[in-house]
Amino acid sequence: MAALSTLAKSVKPALILKSFFTLLSTYLLYKTYLYPTFLSPLRRIPGPPNTCKNNKYHIPFLGHFLDLLREEPGKTYRDWIDKYGGIVAYKGLFNSPEVVLADPKAIYHVFSTHADKYPKPERTIRLLSQVVGKGILLVEGDVHRKQRKMLNPAFSHKHIKEMVSTMAIPAEMLGRMWEKQVDVSEDECVEIDVARDLGACTLDIIGRAGFGYDFQALTVPDNELSHAYRQLFFSNSRLIQLLRFFVPYYVDIPFKHNRIRKQSARTIDKVTTRIIQEKRAQIVEGKGLGEKGDGKDLMSILIRANEQVGTLDDGKLTDTELKGQIMTFMAAGHETTSATVTWILHVFSTRPEVQQKVRQELLDHIGLPTASETNTCPLSYDTLNALPYLGACVKELLRFIPPVPSTSRVASQDDTILGYDIPKGTRITLPSAALHKLKSVYGDDAEEFKPERWMDPSLFSEEEKESIKFVTPDMIWAYVPFLTGPRNCIGSKFATIEAKILVYYLLINLEYAPVPGFKFSKSAGLTKPYPGMRLIVKRVQHKVPVVAEA
Repeated sequence: MAALSTLAKSVKPALILKSFFTLLSTYLLYKTYLYPTFLSPLRRIPGPPNTCKNNKYHIPFLGHFLDLLREEPGKTYRDWIDKYGGIVAYKGLFNSPEVVLADPKAIYHVFSTHADKYPKPERTIRLLSQVVGKGILLVEGDVHRKQRKMLNPAFSHKHIKEMVSTMAIPAEMLGRMWEKQVDVSEDECVEIDVARDLGACTLDIIGRAGFGYDFQALTVPDNELSHAYRQLFFSNSRLIQLLRFFVPYYVDIPFKHNRIRKQSARTIDKVTTRIIQEKRAQIVEGKGLGEKGDGKDLMSILIRANEQVGTLDDGKLTDTELKGQIMTFMAAGHETTSATVTWILHVFSTRPEVQQKVRQELLDHIGLPTASETNTCPLSYDTLNALPYLGACVKELLRFIPPVPSTSRVASQDDTILGYDIPKGTRITLPSAALHKLKSVYGDDAEEFKPERWMDPSLFSEEEKESIKFVTPDMIWAYVPFLTGPRNCIGSKFATIEAKILVYYLLINLEYAPVPGFKFSKSAGLTKPYPGMRLIVKRVQHKVPVVAEA
């Protein structure tokens, strides 16, 4: 003990501090320079040099982060892919070696045949779980397979078809609201933030179709749930979103925007708990879950199926898992569709000929919505999906501006992709926004909005065909708005028909034009316009009564 006491007295605090900083500096030098530059197996993969054109002040350890930050989502990845090929290595924040894929075999390997070996990054799960819960979107492996099996009946073709009339109620309500705003305007047109109203509308749609629940987001726009989602998805710049994603525990720093985010997450959690309590009360009372009547919403179908499963060992979902599904339905189920339709209206506003062609197709085959429904065919799943130009426009928009511009996975063990060694812990990115505009796949007009590429070639003359590169099955690997493989979006059919319903009610009596001078940017993560999308909206003057074809 005396020897230890003597040793302790002889060690100077300055020496301890100096040793600590020496070790820390050595570690950082190794992690941010020596390993990625000279030792990482990823250095053998083609990729850009470790220079960042947007790093004007030569700040160290940023890798290519600023290029990914400053450029439009997907553009930097697309430039690299065009230059280096289908697998590209680059430097992330703090020079961490990362990989982006644009090769069909590599994508199939990571997202299909070996999907279990490539889970979502922990930081993605940590960031999103507060908002979407730990439902099917975030869980992995056997838990994901169990949840997916339980959810499949709720998203079956049969049930999606039955939900069309339910989805139409908020959609028609929003169309009527905008029409009234135009009607009372002295200028015969109004300027509307379509993104804000669409967010409320799709929240009401998921409330009704998902839970048999009226959130009243349209009728009471400042209600707590609608306000919480606006704070989460509309109130922050792209920089803040990227900092939250790339900088560990940035969300825990008590900045005002982080405090607001946490409060919004608590509100969503509270509403989710209330929904489960009300659904369970309906079960006790024998309401809402019968084969007839009110039990056709997604959550009733799920709970009914879950009650038929014996035990947790048999695959029954826990209350926590049920809560996770509700949070996932609410967030992913309304924000992605509202973003999609927002961009559709924006694109239509800049291309009036496309807007008019879609409207005319709706008029010719469905007609105007009326209170008596005597002048219109029923708005059904089959009717909407039978419209070729509307369908082509929705597909093209999802290509042109995918709701999620990229998704990432992490190698859980050492692997090999296209002959290159991929060490455990490597972050792999699938850049939807880049793949969707590859000229090598979609042709020289890949960066143009061209719905005709999705249509039947037989509908065009020989001369017209020469100017269109039609999408063929061999190109589908580069079209992943709903991802691919066993983790593809379970709600893709729901989202697609929801978008078509909204386009019908918002386009049939209204036309859209850009607001002069209005500027916006595309947010990171979920591709939404920041700080919103303002458009000039006015009434369509129908020349003659429109009756749908018999």
